[in-house]
Amino acid sequence: MPEQNLHMAVKFTATAKAIPDHPCLIQGQQRLTWRQVDERTNRIANALLDAATLQRGDRVAVMERNSPAYVESYLAAMKLALVPCNVNYKYRSEELQYLLEDSGAAVLVINAEFLPVFEPIAAQCPHLKLVVVIGPEAQAALPAGRMAYAACLAHHSAAPPNLAWAAPNNDDLLFLLYTGGTTGFPKGVMWDTTVYREMHRLLGPMVRGIIERLPRAPASMFRSRTGHENAISRFMQSPVFRWLIARQPVREALGRYAERSFRERASGPLDVAAKKARLMRRFPNPTLVACPLMHGTGWLTTLNTLTGGDAVIFLEGAKFDAAEVWRTVEREKVCTLIIVGDAFAVPLLEELERHSYDTSSMLMMNSSGVVWSPKVKQGLLKKIPQLIIVDSLGASEGLGRSEPITAQEGEIKPMRFRLSSHMKVFDEQDREVVPGSGVSGQLAISGLIPRGYWRDEAKTAKTFRTIDGVRYSMFGDVCTVEADGALTLLGRGSGVINTGGEKVFPEEVENVIHDQPGVADCVVVGVSDPRYGQVIAALVAFHPGQSGSLDDIAHQCAARLANYKKPRHLFVVDKIPRKDNGKMEYPLAREIVAQRIQQLSASE
Repeated sequence: MPEQNLHMAVKFTATAKAIPDHPCLIQGQQRLTWRQVDERTNRIANALLDAATLQRGDRVAVMERNSPAYVESYLAAMKLALVPCNVNYKYRSEELQYLLEDSGAAVLVINAEFLPVFEPIAAQCPHLKLVVVIGPEAQAALPAGRMAYAACLAHHSAAPPNLAWAAPNNDDLLFLLYTGGTTGFPKGVMWDTTVYREMHRLLGPMVRGIIERLPRAPASMFRSRTGHENAISRFMQSPVFRWLIARQPVREALGRYAERSFRERASGPLDVAAKKARLMRRFPNPTLVACPLMHGTGWLTTLNTLTGGDAVIFLEGAKFDAAEVWRTVEREKVCTLIIVGDAFAVPLLEELERHSYDTSSMLMMNSSGVVWSPKVKQGLLKKIPQLIIVDSLGASEGLGRSEPITAQEGEIKPMRFRLSSHMKVFDEQDREVVPGSGVSGQLAISGLIPRGYWRDEAKTAKTFRTIDGVRYSMFGDVCTVEADGALTLLGRGSGVINTGGEKVFPEEVENVIHDQPGVADCVVVGVSDPRYGQVIAALVAFHPGQSGSLDDIAHQCAARLANYKKPRHLFVVDKIPRKDNGKMEYPLAREIVAQRIQQLSASE
């Protein structure tokens, strides 16, 4: 029996037929049903075919804030068997040019807001065949090779596109997820349908962890999330359900059913997945993605929410606004909120402490990409007693484990992830680390991993390795394994700086500083910050007899780098600390920076 086609383009259309009038994408007053999004993405796909000579597998770069247009652009590309890829909307011209050249993008979908970044390098991108401009500013006449997103929707057919090449299928590259690379340049991570077909490996253990906590859960956790009680929600609040859920065999059976249900919705036959989508409309789980779609957490959550037939909600503001988040939770009866660590969680808690909001619909708050503080989690659980807080471990190169926390945990401690069946830790000789041995090794994830890096065979071979016949993603997280199977994370071996969930590689910032006249050497490190986890700091050594200007360096960094990459602390030193072999002494550099910051604080 031939394998069923589960490409996202096919799955989305099948789900749209199953639940055509249910909400799909929501942003403020814009509410799009599954049927509407299916038709709109057909129109965009047909517009691309009509306007440019494209080939199967061409890349479509998307530079846009969170919006339905972002998701529609991806889906339209997928319907054409093209490969969408993310562009960080904080990029400067030089950074944008590198990504467009590296991906070889044939189409750029860009918000008019970011055209000033694109214009200086437009002539250096001959591979671009078409630029689609989002926003009301695009209604005016556009030069050749450009078209307005609104015109795509207004003037092109809503029928499925008629392709001159093979339709999308399971073997296709689904999208490129650009992230930072150890050289300091972005690298495209190649994901295919594995990204949702294997998602049960991540969700299964998480749901089983939640089910294990149900006997101690508050009654509010079992109320209808929609505000309208039904027979099932009433039963779940009854003494009979409490008696049942207290039995271990019942919880184990529920866990197996939940994991099977996730697997069927993501990778089961289309008719079964459609049936599950219709069934789950009784238990809607609208998800508010508050973090940027241009990063892995936002986009992967959106993709997997859509594969399950649920609605995805975006904020309207260009900047994160905690008050808008809670107003949206109230208005849309949001069940799941997606954030990235304390940079989001701290202002969310502060807003709840200042004002009262209806958070009764909230069931889960998920953070990935950066660990957030126990104190903030404790505060959120106090304000929202029924909430389940989830920490997710992984990277753009592989998804590992999600751990739930509830208000019944007592004192919240720093998160410790446990090994799952698809996770191992290997030492430098590729030997599996024995739990409790105290030996450190590199985390390795199988199953839910991508194909590799776009156009980088050397980096792919280094990160995606086969050990004992199993292919793993080993993206640099170093850890030990405790006797109970819990992981103690020691850091990212590559030295990446994580600032508010944004990943910054020192080499990229160092390259900009080195370009400044008079600079002999420099080093960039991350220093602790109460809100963002880390911020960027730099030590600069000038050539003898040249004083240089830190103001000029700061100005150059602001001109060439995204805002989150700019050094927040700049200090001059006589000599940059290096080892005898010329490699940087990063620990000593961090000590020097910490001392300088302390001296500044003492003098203020």
